[in-house]
Amino acid sequence: MKKILSCFIVFAMMLFTFVGCSKNDKDTLEDGVLTVGYTIYDPMNYYDDEGDFVGFDTELALEVGKLLDVEIEFVEINWDNKVMALDSYEIDAVWNGMTITEELKDAMSITDSYLENRQVVVCRKGEESRFDTKEEIKNAKEVVVEAGSAGASAAEGLGIEPITMTAQKDTLLEVKADSNKVAIIDITMAKSLVGEGTSYSDLTYVDVGFENEEFGIGFRKNDTETMNKVNEAIKTLTENGTVDRLLKKYFG
Repeated sequence: MKKILSCFIVFAMMLFTFVGCSKNDKDTLEDGVLTVGYTIYDPMNYYDDEGDFVGFDTELALEVGKLLDVEIEFVEINWDNKVMALDSYEIDAVWNGMTITEELKDAMSITDSYLENRQVVVCRKGEESRFDTKEEIKNAKEVVVEAGSAGASAAEGLGIEPITMTAQKDTLLEVKADSNKVAIIDITMAKSLVGEGTSYSDLTYVDVGFENEEFGIGFRKNDTETMNKVNEAIKTLTENGTVDRLLKKYFG
């Protein structure tokens, strides 16, 4: 019995090693595919009214793929588990409006900043005066954020214990349903999803003075080779006007 059990353990370890090493960090792009982890986040990665997968990050990744001669494969992930998804080789990159933080730099290799962002407060229209400053966010009965996001860090930095959701867009549903709730989300999303002409025309956002943030693309900690290649590709796309075209398309 012990011999059978020992053989099973050895087999399991061999299987884990095979799966875990299906891609070598030194040649991530060798098989011609870069697997990108994302969450639904308008205007970065989302489905439009025709059902097409679009967005600033979506198109930028595809343009980088063309330059590097690799196929971009998109995989939806749980944002709170993004580091685990990288380290387990489920994905090769986190590319979804990811705010660069010291904590993430310890866990990943991250590209240079390619876009600026900051956190804002989303509330019901007519309630803006209640949330003019960061301290006044505490006037809300509950604060809703995406788990593992910059919004969650912002709330916690103010001593607020927020309600966490699996995606930023879900926080808006909470605010829409209850006037005593507010959300802290990226201004890039707020500009796209909140206000006149959107599905959340009864909501608005307040810029309460959170510090500017920078978006970066994350790779496994020791996969600096792929990170450097993507960095260089984005520089080329900036120089040839592609990045500016995408900025105008998705941010006006």
